[in-house]
Order: sequence, then C-alpha cells, then structure tokens
Amino acid sequence: MLLIGGAVVTLLTGLAAFLVLRTVPDYRTAFLVDTSLAKNDRGLPDTADAVGSAAQNSADEDSLSLRRFGGSCGDQGNTASVVGPGTGHAQKINTSVHALSASGKPTLESGLLAGIDDFSGYYPFRGKKRNRIIVVTSHGIDACTTDQSALKEAVGRRAKDSAVQLDFRFVGYKVPRKERQPLAQLAEATKAPKVQFVSTPAELTATLNKLALPESPEVQHVDVPSPTATSPSGPAAWLRLSPSTLKAGGTGTAKAGGMEPGEPVVLTWTGPSRGSIGTFTAGRSGEIATRIHQPGKPGSYTLRAQGTRSGRKASAALRVLPADVPTPPTTPRLTLNPSTLKAGQPTTATASGFQPGEIVDIYLGPWGHSGSYAHERANSSGVAVGRVGEGWGLAEPGGTYGVTAVGTVSGRQAHAKLRYEREKQSGPVSAHASPDPATPGGTVTVTGTGFAPHRTVQYRSTLFADATTAADDGSIEFTAAIPQDTAAGRYILHISQIASGTDLAISLAVQPAAPSHPPTLPPTEASPSGTPPGTISQTRATVRPRLRLPSIR
Repeated sequence: MLLIGGAVVTLLTGLAAFLVLRTVPDYRTAFLVDTSLAKNDRGLPDTADAVGSAAQNSADEDSLSLRRFGGSCGDQGNTASVVGPGTGHAQKINTSVHALSASGKPTLESGLLAGIDDFSGYYPFRGKKRNRIIVVTSHGIDACTTDQSALKEAVGRRAKDSAVQLDFRFVGYKVPRKERQPLAQLAEATKAPKVQFVSTPAELTATLNKLALPESPEVQHVDVPSPTATSPSGPAAWLRLSPSTLKAGGTGTAKAGGMEPGEPVVLTWTGPSRGSIGTFTAGRSGEIATRIHQPGKPGSYTLRAQGTRSGRKASAALRVLPADVPTPPTTPRLTLNPSTLKAGQPTTATASGFQPGEIVDIYLGPWGHSGSYAHERANSSGVAVGRVGEGWGLAEPGGTYGVTAVGTVSGRQAHAKLRYEREKQSGPVSAHASPDPATPGGTVTVTGTGFAPHRTVQYRSTLFADATTAADDGSIEFTAAIPQDTAAGRYILHISQIASGTDLAISLAVQPAAPSHPPTLPPTEASPSGTPPGTISQTRATVRPRLRLPSIR
C-alpha cells in the first residue's frame, strides 16, 4: 500500500513539474512605451500602431506585457503596468496601447526601474531563453532628474541587481537631436545595442516588428523587395477585419495570416477610392496585424493582403457608413464638493464636458512641483472625478485658490475656486513698536499678541515690509531697520494675517536726525611774541626813500 501511495505521489509530482515547465515561455518581452506629451502630437498614435503590430506579429507562445511611463514628478502613477505578462496577450496589448493618451512629463527613470522590477519575481514566469525590455520613447532624458548621469547609474545598477539576464532594446521615435546622446548613454549603461532612431511610422513599425522576433538579437535593416511573387504554394492566406463595418472617421483592425514568416505583406484597398495601407513584416506564425482608418467616403470597399515573396493573396470586404452628425460640445464645468474647507483637507473635483476617454489633469494651485494633482480618465459622458488638496502644504487658512481641469486631448479647460476657513485668533490682537520714536539709521522692534499660532503674519509700511510667523501662543516679534534718510514724522505700519482675518494698523514715530557739527581744531600754545594762536603775525615795515644822485661825467 505504501509502495502504491509513493508511486502516486511521484507520478503527481512529475506531472506537476511537467505542467509547470510547459507553462514557462521560451521568450518574454515587455513593451515600455513613452506616453508623455511631446511636440509631435502624432507620436503616440504612431507608437500605438507599431507596438500593436509588433505584439500581434509575435509568436502565440511568447509572454508579452505592456507598461507605460509619463506623468508628474513624484507621482506614483507616472508609470503603470497596462497589460501584465502572459501568453496570448497580443490582441489585448494592441487594444490597450491604442487606448492610451499622452499626458505629463517624460518619467523615463520611473518607467525603466519599474520595468526591471517586473522581472524580479519568479512568477509570472520569466522566459527560459530570453527576457527582453523594448523601450519606445520620444524623449532622451528624464524631466524629473536634473543629473542624467545619476539616472544612468541608477538604471544600470538596478539592471545588474535584478538577478535575471535582461536584454534591453531602445527605439527612439522623433527624439530631439539634443536628447539623443543622453539616450545613447542610457542604453550603454544597460549594455543594450545602439539605439535605433527612426523618424517615420513605417520605420518605427518595421524596427519593432524585427525586434519582436526573438531569433533576431539585433535590429537589422528590413529590406522590402519588389513585388515579384513566387508560386503561391503552402497554407491558404486569409484576411480578417474587425469590425467589418465602420463609420466615416472610425478605425478598425486588419489581421492577415497564411504568409511566409518574415516576408513583407502589402495591404491595399479598392472601392469608391483606392490606396495602400502599408507594408508589414509577417511574424514567425506568418501573420500580421495593424490598425486601419476608414479609407474615405462612405461605400463598399475591398481590402487585399499579398505576400511579396510567396504571392499569397487574401481579401475581405469593408463597409463604410456615413458619420454621425456631431453634437455641439458642452461647455466644460468644474465643481468642488466641498468648496470651503479646512487647510489640509481634500475636496472632490468633478469635471464635465470633456472628451470621453481622455485624461483630464485636475490641479490645485500652480502647475508644477508645488501643486496638488489628480489625473483621471473621462467616462463615456465626458465626466472625470478626482480628489485634490489632501495635505497640501501651501494651503493658507482664509485664502482662496484656483482649481483647474485640463483635457489632455481636447485642450478644454474649466476653473473653480476653493476657499479655506479662517482660524481663530489666540486672543485680542495688539501690537506696539519700541523705541517710539525711532531714529533714522537705527532699528525698531515690534511685538504683538493675539494672532493664530504657527501662521504667517505680514507687515508693511513705507519704511519696510516683510513677513514673520506667529509663535505657539500667537505672539509675534520682529526687528526692522529705519532707513538713514527717513524724514521726521509719523508713519503707519500695517500688520495682517490671512489665516485669522486680522488686519491691524499702528503708528510709528521717527524723530529728526541729530545735527552734524564742524570739527574743532585742537588748542595750541601761544607764540613767543604773544600773537594769539591761529592768527598771522603782521609786522609794520619802515620804508625809507632812496636818494638818486646824478652821475658825474
């Protein structure tokens, strides 16, 4: 009996090990996509087309994942996993990458470090033969890191410490020329091959399709031969459209198969108009996939796919319907609940009238590192809801601040005002200056009581202006200098505190400046002749007339 039980356990253990080994993929590829705002507003749609095509050209047994980066500095949401790793994720990645929208700043460091960490665990399973991160970016620097060399070191160190051999591939799409060198240095830090800089959608698609083939460790130039078809032998080619009916202005997906692996496949259309969708490289399974835009005016079209080497052909029908009459956009609105609260408390901001599906940036205070942000996607009704203001350090009781909502795609804006409640005074408010009167060129010390503790107190006059902070007991004390050229008279010093609503005015007197006296010479001894010091002795001279005698000849 024990022998039978042991055999069963051994059999089950072996079966479990076999099943685990079968679920471990040979290749695992992670697409890391830059979704930050770029000068080229077509960058992300082009990237989505190329990444979707590369994903669907990958083998069905490859493990694929999708991660994005781009957002606000210091925000944990400036990178996020969009599609987790797994086999059979090609279509999901194609759909998800096209749903992404551009917003925020390039947070390259956050994306790379998180992308490396995605491979740190043993599950989801790593690839047995190769683990690869393909970075597709339109920027070469991280906007949140001033020291790009530190970025390079951090990424290189994280890759080295990941306990897994990672193959990095960097593809720069329309990267500004001045940012190409930093991106090349970053790739070098991860021991990646030379960055592939491309500038057209066709180059981007061809490069990513080549990278998605695990047999190709490096990116090579994809030559598209002339369409001299060979005998169309082999499996039957096919072409599927999803959906097969579009409204004018809509998009869909075309997927073709039965082609030779690695051969260029040309997609064209005929009907009320004719043209070419593009040339795509078939993956190892002989398939291609790409997003298509409706060809033109309404009518019936035929789409054709043809392998340029095998000559295999397939076609599918596409029907284009008239576009819906657009409804006038509603005026964007922003409401806050509550609209008056205590400092540090959050408010719920509801933005309406925006484009469905777009990311709406909602921020309190100034745009930049000092603001409070929410990045929310508008629902099908164009409404986005977010919370802002929680723990915001710039909130001043008694102050009024602006809240703004901006659609990252439509550019629509809405504004609202948020008010913070005033805090209680610590007692009756009073203040006095000492000395009074003050002297030009001297100083005056002002003390006061009754203010809200730990809050800013401003003071101003025609002589000086600044701010201080009330102590624990609500008292203040500050010393200011009286300018040397201040005229004598009485001056008004205004003391105010927004937090408590206090506004106080006290009188400050300045006395005339002391008169200046000429220097006095030190006394000296009298001269021997009795002449007073400091005078010039005058001597009367006796002048005698001269007698001129005539000369004797």
